[in-house]
Amino acid sequence: MSCYALDSSALFHGRDMRIFSGVLCTTRNIVEELKDPRAQAALEILRVEVVEVDERKARELARRFGGLSLADASVLLLAMDRGCVLVTDDSRLASTARRLGVRARGVYYGV
Repeated sequence: MSCYALDSSALFHGRDMRIFSGVLCTTRNIVEELKDPRAQAALEILRVEVVEVDERKARELARRFGGLSLADASVLLLAMDRGCVLVTDDSRLASTARRLGVRARGVYYGV
């Protein structure tokens, strides 16, 4: 079964996340970014698993790749740790993921 680590942009732009057959997960840092009620509701409707990641490792990753927020680094770390596909429409995050050997896929934009 496939695993998909969702960035906040995936939840904002996601037209129908059911196209991703497998486990959908994200981090607490990403959830804290969600202000849009539809994106917040998508977490429950799609049964997105909210996972805690090592905050120290996420901060280290954010420092290593300047320009990544702590939330971006946390979801990238999640994808790395679990072997998930990173789902994001953030081109900088997708590019960083690919440099680290993590598969990245866009929802709205073709990152």
